[in-house]
Amino acid sequence: EKILTEENRSRFRMIGQVFRTYWLVEFEDRLLMIDQHAAHEKVNYERMMKRFREKNVVSQTLMPAVIVSLSGQEEAVLKEHLEVFAGLGFEIEAFGGNEYALRSVPTDLYGCGEKEMFLEVLDQLAGGSSQGIRVVEEKIASMSCKAAVKGNNLLSMAEAEALIDELLTLENPYNCPHGRPTIVAMTKSEMERKFKRIVE
Repeated sequence: EKILTEENRSRFRMIGQVFRTYWLVEFEDRLLMIDQHAAHEKVNYERMMKRFREKNVVSQTLMPAVIVSLSGQEEAVLKEHLEVFAGLGFEIEAFGGNEYALRSVPTDLYGCGEKEMFLEVLDQLAGGSSQGIRVVEEKIASMSCKAAVKGNNLLSMAEAEALIDELLTLENPYNCPHGRPTIVAMTKSEMERKFKRIVE
C-alpha cells in the first residue's frame, strides 16, 4: 500500500521533529516516522536526474572561483569533455599553466566540496565508461547526499512540510539513493500491543 502519495497529503497531521532527525506524522491509524536526511537525499537526487534528462541544469557561481591543478592526462580529458562539463552545470576556465578556475557548479551541489567533486567527475570520464554521461550523471546525483540536510539539524515545520511535499511527487519516495528507507510506519494496533492494550 502506498502511503506517501499526494492524494494522502491532506490527511497527514504533522506532529513535530524528534532527535533533530525524524519527523513524526499521524496518518489515519498510523504513525509515520520520516528520516529528514534520507528524504532530502532522495529529493535532491531525483531533482538532479530530472534536470540532466531535460538538459535543464542550473548552475551556481563560485565566489571566489576554485583553482584546480591538473595533470597532463586530466587536462586532456577535460579538453575532450568541455561540452559535457558545461551540460552538467560546470563552468571551467584556463587559469594559466596547468591550473583551471572552477567558476560554477550544479546548484544542488553548491557548498559540498566542489574541487573534490569536479576531480571525481574528471576521473569518471577518464575511465572511459561505455555508458559515458549517464554514469557521470549518476555519480553527481549520488553526491546529492553531501548537499542534503543532515540528521541532527533543526528544520522548521514549514521546511519539513515543503520537503515532504516534494518527496510525495516522486515515483519511489520510500528509499534514498543508497537504498535506506525514508519512512518507517507503525500502526495504532502495533502501538497498542506495545502498551499491552491489546493482548494476543
